[in-house]
Amino acid sequence: MANHRSRLATVLFALLVGFLGLGTAAVAAPAAPAAPASVLQNSCGNLSGFSHTSLSSLPAEATTTYNLIQKGGPFPYPKNDGVVFDNREGILPSCASSYYHEYTVPTPGASNRGTRRIITGQGGEYFYTGDHYETFKVIDVNGGGGGDTGSCGDLSGLAKIGYSTLSSAAKSVVNQVRSGATGQTYENREGVLPACAAGYYQLFPVGTNDRVIKGKGGELAYTPDRYSTFKSIDLNS
Repeated sequence: MANHRSRLATVLFALLVGFLGLGTAAVAAPAAPAAPASVLQNSCGNLSGFSHTSLSSLPAEATTTYNLIQKGGPFPYPKNDGVVFDNREGILPSCASSYYHEYTVPTPGASNRGTRRIITGQGGEYFYTGDHYETFKVIDVNGGGGGDTGSCGDLSGLAKIGYSTLSSAAKSVVNQVRSGATGQTYENREGVLPACAAGYYQLFPVGTNDRVIKGKGGELAYTPDRYSTFKSIDLNS
C-alpha cells in the first residue's frame, strides 16, 4: 500500500513539473520579426546606377511628348499631364516635394493613359517608365543614349552655334566669361556634356531658360532650354 502511494505521488509530481514547465527541456523563444529591408535611394540629382537611353530609342510617342513638354502643351490629358509626381515608389532620387512632374506617353490603341510616362526633374532630368513607375531609365535627350559623350574638354560631339547668332544677352554673358567672370558650379547631372571632375564646369545664367557653360579648358557651351540640349559656341562665326 505504501509503495502504491509512493508511485502515485511520483506520477503526480511529474505531472505538476510538466504543467509548470519546470522540466529540463528548454522552451524555444519566438523568433524575432525580420527587420524590413532598407531601400537605398540616391540623393537628389544623383543619377548613378540608372540605365540610360536616347530619346530616339524610345517609342515615337515619347519624342512627341518630349516636344510638347518643351512647348508647354497642349497635352492629350490636360488634367493629368504636368502634375506633380510624388515618387512614392522611392526609385527616383530623393528630392523635395514638387521637384518631379509627370507626362503621359500615349499608347496607340489604348483606351486609357496606358503605362508609359516621362518624368521631369527641376534640375533638367528626364526619366522614362514603360511599366507605370516600376522601373525607370534616364533619357539622354541630346541623343547620347548613355554612350560616349567624349573625353573631358572635347565638345566636338555637339552641334555648333556661332557667336554671332547668339542673342545680345547671351553675347554679353560670353564676353563676361571670357573676361574672367566666375559662375556657379554646374554638375552636369544630365550627362550630356563630357564627363569631367567635380567643379570642372561653371554655369552662367542668361535668361529664363538659356545658360552658358564654361569648362576649365576654356570650352564654351550654350543651352537654350535649361540643360535639355547643348551646343558648342563657335567664337569665330
